[in-house]
Amino acid sequence: AGVFSIAFFDQSHGIAAGGDYRKEREPGDNVALSSDGGATWTLPAARLRSFRSAVAYVPSGRGETLLAVGPGGSDISRDGGRTWSPVGDEGFHALGIAPDGTAWAVGEKGAVGKLELR
Repeated sequence: AGVFSIAFFDQSHGIAAGGDYRKEREPGDNVALSSDGGATWTLPAARLRSFRSAVAYVPSGRGETLLAVGPGGSDISRDGGRTWSPVGDEGFHALGIAPDGTAWAVGEKGAVGKLELR
């Protein structure tokens, strides 16, 4: 168990995501937020559904919109990571988000996913 991905929206606001990759579909303490440049981290009241291997801020989301992916599905937050909603159950391992808000994710057996977040 541990952190598998970290992202910062600016010099102060960051998110770390991960969990136990051996229990990729079980919930746990798998996300933490920082508002002081990573000096301290807090667990939000709502966690991600399960292990997540990648997390990223949506550039057009003003620090409020994030996407997280993992083998057990994808989740979106529209409040800076305090709460999360499922996007889908297809598994992905890596994530990139273009400046226009288009998210690309890749997974097993050549899986590629695209989500337009505007």
